[in-house]
Amino acid sequence: MRRDDERGIALLLALLILALLVALILEFDGEARREYRDAAAFRDNFKAQALSRAAIQAARAVLQQDFLKDKKSGESYDSPTDLWAMPIKNYAIGNGFLSAQIEDERGKLNLNDLAAVAGDAIQKKAKIDRFKRLFELLQLSPDLVDAVVDWVDQDENQEPAGAESLYYQSQRPPYRAANAPLSGPGDLRLIKGFTPDIADRLSRYVTVFPQEGGALVNLNTADPLVIQALDPAITQSMAAEIIQGRPYKKKEDLDRIGSFQEIGAKLRATQSGYDVKSEFFSARLAINVNDVTKTAWVVLQRDANKGESTVKYLRVY
Repeated sequence: MRRDDERGIALLLALLILALLVALILEFDGEARREYRDAAAFRDNFKAQALSRAAIQAARAVLQQDFLKDKKSGESYDSPTDLWAMPIKNYAIGNGFLSAQIEDERGKLNLNDLAAVAGDAIQKKAKIDRFKRLFELLQLSPDLVDAVVDWVDQDENQEPAGAESLYYQSQRPPYRAANAPLSGPGDLRLIKGFTPDIADRLSRYVTVFPQEGGALVNLNTADPLVIQALDPAITQSMAAEIIQGRPYKKKEDLDRIGSFQEIGAKLRATQSGYDVKSEFFSARLAINVNDVTKTAWVVLQRDANKGESTVKYLRVY
């Protein structure tokens, strides 16, 4: 073999080794960068989770501060003018940013009221009709209400447009009707006819807290459609008047809405009347730490005597 050929082969081998070394270095550099990104993401995720827990404690503190203010003034009501109702956007907290909004869950109709419709036929019909009015106002099928009744009641007697376990056992995979109160908003998606879109649309108007039902709607915070659903005699213009007159410090203050006076007296005389205060609140919290975002939805029950709040439901995603 000629010397020139030997030199060419040696050069080729050197270039090949160099190429392999470069490839190894690039692979090592890429792996190091991936590990760094993973470590940074883990760090940011941990910080976001910690800040989410801190934000929940902050929401509890805001509710207690509002309680103490009411106690000092001697006035007990909850309205959109309260401290807890003020939204927070991109507030610097730790190494991240917080956005938060607290809502009154008592400003909504409680679907678990439908779990307690046994007994008085007139009272049962009144509760069901209230929800059917709301669904019609939202341009949703009122037949969906029958499906909710069958899901939350304790029997297997099917409502006209409802569904009991026989229907759910025919699904894939099969399951049974709960025959118990809804434990969280996500339960709606298990019920016949409810799609994720319908469940999301309803979230502004219905709640499942308290789970035992029986809580009165707070007219200081209720949406106009919720107000209209309370009684067939409540018109759109009447609901607008009620909202315009907020805040109401006691139930009887609504009597100053002349068109509502007779209806209000009738509602106050029933078990499913209305109120001007609340003890159930939800907080939607979003924490951003660099490229990591944690969202939490928490339901808090505020003690009517001490003002301290306990977590009744929590979802972090």
